[in-house]
Amino acid sequence: CLDLNASSAMNLCSFASFDIRYYSDTEKAVSGKTFREEMKGNLNYCLRYCEDFHLPQNGILMVGGTGLGKTHLSLAVGNEIINKGYSVIYGSAPNLFRIVEKEHFDSTVQSDTIQLLQECDLLIIDDLGAEFESKFYLSVLYNLLNTRMNAGKPVIINTNFTLSELQNRYVGRISSR
Repeated sequence: CLDLNASSAMNLCSFASFDIRYYSDTEKAVSGKTFREEMKGNLNYCLRYCEDFHLPQNGILMVGGTGLGKTHLSLAVGNEIINKGYSVIYGSAPNLFRIVEKEHFDSTVQSDTIQLLQECDLLIIDDLGAEFESKFYLSVLYNLLNTRMNAGKPVIINTNFTLSELQNRYVGRISSR
């Protein structure tokens, strides 16, 4: 787990460093709330998620444009869950899938990253949709989501895609999970 998390900014992100003053208190989101109210709600949801974290647990899907704080909140959740004694792996979809692909097709590699990704208590996949489109990656994603769902192990997924874009890009059996 430590090798996979080594390049993440997990130790730099916390709930204390998440500043909702960054978000407009005048501009309205689609919900009719201000962006600041929306992000305060998201922050509070993540805080409650950590407070009540146990296994089995549901995951979180964070959807929105670049620079809105999805990664920061995900990493803050990851830190809190680690502090509770659980194992957490964080990585971007392109990097995680590339590692799994290399291990799958290169017989000289002796790691089993897919097993680590399946078995850790919380998996955080950042930037889903930024990976190269391939049947292999779709298979890896389905395998990860399905295995973890059946084991009651949560995944936090961040994406810049809308829900309809996710449904269009990923087959039904993936988007339904």
